Amino acid sequence: MVLIFKFLIILSIFVFCQGSFFVIDPSKNAVWHNEQGLFFLELKYYGAAINEFRLAIMLNPESEASATFYNNLGKAYYKIGDYDHAEASFQKAAQLKPYYIEYCENLIMVCKEKNTLYILAKKYEQLIKNNGNNLQALLMLGLINKKYGNNKYALDFFRKFIFLAPDLRISGEVKTFIKELEK
Repeated sequence: MVLIFKFLIILSIFVFCQGSFFVIDPSKNAVWHNEQGLFFLELKYYGAAINEFRLAIMLNPESEASATFYNNLGKAYYKIGDYDHAEASFQKAAQLKPYYIEYCENLIMVCKEKNTLYILAKKYEQLIKNNGNNLQALLMLGLINKKYGNNKYALDFFRKFIFLAPDLRISGEVKTFIKELEK
């Protein structure tokens, strides 16, 4: 009788704990690892930061939140001068969240550092040739031309972007770019 009572108590504790305290949520753990990575990045412990960002990505690989993890991973690789891995990380971040300007600008930055920005520009020019309404290509080409001071071309790409997508969340920021470039 005592054995059955002990078994029921242990079973009820196990069920209680599984229902509240000890549930493993990979997405929450991914956020935690990302925060740890940011902590290490700030301390300039780039190897530890890279490991934490990789863990975050492994726990949550294909969501909008993981775009942030990839972007942070790219920043860590960039800091140690590993531009190939930084580019791949920024590329993945921009793929998962294509209208997030910081991710696009980070990709442009690393390609400029690698002297491969012309290759990136050609890629997006080809996308525009295939589909003149490709919003990501319009945004990227606008940002690339803005970076190089080709204001006329940047304005053309940004204006078409706004014409096609006036209500996107980033449209306000693109409109600000247009105002700045028109001055």
